[in-house]
Amino acid sequence: MVLMNNLTTKVAVIFNDILGAITNDLNHTSHSLISDNLLTSIICNYRLCSDNLMKLSSIFNVSLKASHNGSNVIEAFITENEDAFQKIESIFQHSEWSTNDRVRKFNVATHNTSSSKCTIDNKFYIIRCYDHFYYIYNTESNHCLMVTKGEKKALTMVNILLLTPYLLHGDLYAVHGGLVSDGKNNVLISSSSLGGKTTFALLFLENGWKIITEETTYITKHGELLNCNIRNYFNIRVGTYLEFKDFFIKAGIINNFFLTMANTAQKELFELGKRGQMSIDFESLCKNGSNTATGRITHALKVALEKNQSGMIIKKTNPIENVDGFLEVSFAPTVMLFRKLTNMNNLKRNKRREELMQIFKNIKSYSITSGFDYRRNFNLLLGEMI
Repeated sequence: MVLMNNLTTKVAVIFNDILGAITNDLNHTSHSLISDNLLTSIICNYRLCSDNLMKLSSIFNVSLKASHNGSNVIEAFITENEDAFQKIESIFQHSEWSTNDRVRKFNVATHNTSSSKCTIDNKFYIIRCYDHFYYIYNTESNHCLMVTKGEKKALTMVNILLLTPYLLHGDLYAVHGGLVSDGKNNVLISSSSLGGKTTFALLFLENGWKIITEETTYITKHGELLNCNIRNYFNIRVGTYLEFKDFFIKAGIINNFFLTMANTAQKELFELGKRGQMSIDFESLCKNGSNTATGRITHALKVALEKNQSGMIIKKTNPIENVDGFLEVSFAPTVMLFRKLTNMNNLKRNKRREELMQIFKNIKSYSITSGFDYRRNFNLLLGEMI
């Protein structure tokens, strides 16, 4: 027990020192996210992140049109600092950290990307994401600290972890799927892992549509789109890159290693999966600053690429099937970990299902199963869909 109390003290010292440094930095910026259920007050001295937060907070607050009742408040502090990162990295290695049921479930679900621990008294929780981002939460003060060491991808984790409590409170819903728009139609594209979400988004982009969100799409509890891209990069597989190589090269995105594989069979490239992929900054591919969409989701496509198929099979599906995808994220291990952090007990699952069923009842919904000849069949898809 002495060792554990000692760890809590050490974490508290580092935590408070970094919070003080951020607050005392004359160049820090202040932001807020306001819903009916939660206010998040943010102080940031990471310039790149401050620009991101200015956009996120503006879109969030306009979309939710909320008046906070004052009962739930989180204070977030964000910095990019190598020394602070190394201090947290060092204390993360201590053997005195503990776990609980929620932490273990989070770690199982996110084992490829993240790891979480807590002090034995549950005062501090820590999450390590990839090798460039740490998140620490003080359950007594409801203060959280986010520290990165200069990796732009960390902005994605900042966005996700700022918005996760709003999923917990039911102010937002999210789904693992990207959104494309032609200004009139807002099309949600979802699939299983490596199932073709990004490939189909690029297919729409190549045909004059705009990619609005990558990987995750958020909507308000009233069904309005949160008109902001949360993830700032694409993971592009080698097969997808080569299929759209002229488009990528024209955009100045050249991967010479991928290009050496141009004569490899598509089925073989498909099998490479995550082993053969590259990250591309969202803005480098979607250079048009007006990559925005308003209103609601109008269409939902659940896509699948099949290596042994040719042509495209398009089937209408029940739009209510999309509800489960949104509920899955709302009750995912990451959200449930925040339930532990914030000590929230009333999740109202049935109410949320009813809200989502109302949102999706009029959406045009399809399942798309396609071979690798999807580019030749885009007009067929568009004709069936719109």
